[in-house]
Amino acid sequence: MSDNIEFTNYKKSEISKKNLTIKELEILSIFLSRIFKKSLNFQLKNNFSVEFLNWLYNENPNGKAIINNVYEDEKIIAHFALVPITVLFNNKTYKSALSVFTAVDENHRSLYFFHQLASKSFELAKLEGIRFIMGVANETSSELYVKCFKFKLISPLAVKVGLSKFQEKNNLPHKFEILRDKTTLEWRLSNPRFKYQIYKENEKCIIFNNNYKLFKMNMGYFSNKDLDLQNKILSKDTYNLNPFNMWIGLNNNLKNTIMSFNFPKILKPSPLNLIIKDLKSEETNLSKEDIKFNLIDFEIF
Repeated sequence: MSDNIEFTNYKKSEISKKNLTIKELEILSIFLSRIFKKSLNFQLKNNFSVEFLNWLYNENPNGKAIINNVYEDEKIIAHFALVPITVLFNNKTYKSALSVFTAVDENHRSLYFFHQLASKSFELAKLEGIRFIMGVANETSSELYVKCFKFKLISPLAVKVGLSKFQEKNNLPHKFEILRDKTTLEWRLSNPRFKYQIYKENEKCIIFNNNYKLFKMNMGYFSNKDLDLQNKILSKDTYNLNPFNMWIGLNNNLKNTIMSFNFPKILKPSPLNLIIKDLKSEETNLSKEDIKFNLIDFEIF
């Protein structure tokens, strides 16, 4: 490693005293927008704005993000971030984190940077009392997480499309899911990258992402006990539902309908694999059937 490359750690003890500066966010915005240019084009977006990164890393009610960067000549060449979440596992809550935006500059790509940044981030997470690390990764990244850090590959996320609102059939609990209270849900729906629509369905409300022109992206569900939040969001957005919808995630309670079908594998550019690591155990004993996971749980969408 050359002398002008350094690791910068934003530990919780430090970041709680000050947010990432505007300059740091601007540098990070330029780096991530270049690395993820293809994904941004697909989402009809130009960049990851400073406003979005500030929302994601600094304003999360679950806590500030754990961030590790590698710099060369004051430019970021590698980035790793863990966003705090709360997990409900066997009816108990645990501090956890979601891995987002793992990125290395194309001119510096090697397993070394990925391994160093991830190792430092996981060490910090463990010191902060974080139990589970979750992520959604492509096939190549999944293999690295499993091989290098003993993550468990749970399953590719299911992708369904059709003339359906993809309702939940019951309220049977899952063994493992991300917990959202009113404060966290309100923060999540204030994502400056997208506009959301809330659709009332019996005792539940369905969250839709309105960014995609050809279909509505079903992001997940919440109970009518949060109707005060629902009304607040509806007062901002008054979009009509498109008949063609898409749902991505894991959920044993999802209704099967004749108006929907699984998205063909041949048309998927890459599987979205859910991976999980238990920082307090050598092995993660979770299966696909144990887990409820919706796109509303995955911050970069």
